[in-house]
Amino acid sequence: MKKTSTILFILTLLASCQKKEIHKEDLSLNLKKGYEQTLIYTTSTVGNKNGEMNDTTEVKYKVDSVDQDKNYYITGEVLRMNFSQNMFGETIYYDSRDQSNSDFGLGAEIKPVINNPFTFKIDKHGKVLEKHKFKAEISKDLDPSQYTLIPLSFPNESVDVGFMWKGKVINTLTKFLPVTTDYTYRGIKDGKIEVSVLSRMSGMSNVLKDTEINGKYLFDSKTKALISAERQMPVQSGGGTVTFEIIQKMEGFN
Repeated sequence: MKKTSTILFILTLLASCQKKEIHKEDLSLNLKKGYEQTLIYTTSTVGNKNGEMNDTTEVKYKVDSVDQDKNYYITGEVLRMNFSQNMFGETIYYDSRDQSNSDFGLGAEIKPVINNPFTFKIDKHGKVLEKHKFKAEISKDLDPSQYTLIPLSFPNESVDVGFMWKGKVINTLTKFLPVTTDYTYRGIKDGKIEVSVLSRMSGMSNVLKDTEINGKYLFDSKTKALISAERQMPVQSGGGTVTFEIIQKMEGFN
């Protein structure tokens, strides 16, 4: 009798465990036609004995339409760019809204991007289906691919906490060295989805070592729109840290 009771207890326990389903999240955009968002991209270097570098780019996005497959047709526009550099005793400064720049001609190269609307198409997971096309043609050396609505492609399948997927892009600085990334879904807290990021940037023989970049992204749990993104990497020459951030621009601020 005792043995039978034990077996029944185990079977009951197993049955109850099977009833507990792990909640999975569908990581796909849920935006409506007309949705607008302005993102501010910043890069800053601190603690480098050679000096410091900072740049900021403000980009406005609008969802023009959403088709039956939930592909998004988007118009973007770079509203402002500025950068400053003080390294090795040389100072460079540029602001697209300022006429008194000391950029040694660098501003003239990127000026065609400012207030030049571009269109692109992404699927519901954020994958770019049609690359950026500017209203007025720009130099092929300028790569606008980083300016998209979300800074990654979500996985196609639903995920649970701890799920990992991979991404791969080309380093825009070198044009040919790959950057591979592990994304890990960390769950939802206070209406925000957290995804941790670990990127590995390939170096160049006898010049730069391979580098790891760590960070996290936060998304709205309902729309999957980006709330913020932050990544950090060490600087191999001169020490210090580079921080890459993306934040939403608050309404009412110029």
